[in-house]
Amino acid sequence: MQPRRPVTKIRQRFVGVVLGLLAVGMTTAAWATAPAALLQKFFQSSKTVTANFQQEVLNQGGVVEQRAQGKLWISRPGRFRWDYAGKNGQTIVSNGKEVWLYEPALQQVTVQPLGKVLGSTPAALIAGRDVLTTDFDISALPAKDGLDWVLLKPKQGQAQGFTAIRMGFNSAGQLRQMWMEDAFQQQTVLHFEKVRTNIPISSQTFHFTPPAGVDVLKNP
Repeated sequence: MQPRRPVTKIRQRFVGVVLGLLAVGMTTAAWATAPAALLQKFFQSSKTVTANFQQEVLNQGGVVEQRAQGKLWISRPGRFRWDYAGKNGQTIVSNGKEVWLYEPALQQVTVQPLGKVLGSTPAALIAGRDVLTTDFDISALPAKDGLDWVLLKPKQGQAQGFTAIRMGFNSAGQLRQMWMEDAFQQQTVLHFEKVRTNIPISSQTFHFTPPAGVDVLKNP
């Protein structure tokens, strides 16, 4: 049996890659191949994004081992809020400089610099460096389930522990699904619903104040 990764680590790695890909604007010069046109359209046309999400973690046999749901807010570059619902709920907030990870079950908040939490490749993307085609091989996949698909494979083998990322876009260019596979052949799947783009988002959404009585851990 393959070892399971802790829920917190799965979420941190997954959020790192997702927000790394979603939270930065890319320049036209970066897109040199046809499959990247879908990504280009999304990045250039979506300055803010809000959505509900359903997340699943599947083992190598395709059996769902974990489920979660919640809501996300993104304002490029670098600001986001990722709220998980339920008994294992967490809140992950970035103001563009720091990331706050609040775990109510542990009564604990961890604060770290944005780049340290997200890892080198996602952090570089969020920071605004035009490196998507440098760090990933990008190719087209066959259309499936009414979506057009793009495959991103990290050139260094892994990005935040994932070895491949598939992104599915609808006919309007909205990102509706992401599939991410790790070295254990586990897959983390995200389904986006009620996606809204380019709507005003209050700056307070990306500000986090720790509740009274919780431990606050700061990592330099």
